[in-house]
Amino acid sequence: MIHLTLIIVDFLTGLLAAGAWALASAGGVIAMLVGGGFAGFTLFRRWRRKP
Repeated sequence: MIHLTLIIVDFLTGLLAAGAWALASAGGVIAMLVGGGFAGFTLFRRWRRKP
């Protein structure tokens, strides 16, 4: 019975860690997209301002 409990706890811990990693990865991708879009917009504005 103890072994089964340990397996279940280990499985749930693994799921939690995987979920946290996926959330962090998604956050990184979103931040990269927002940052890239902001940098592109800034460069476009600078390019449009030049005579």
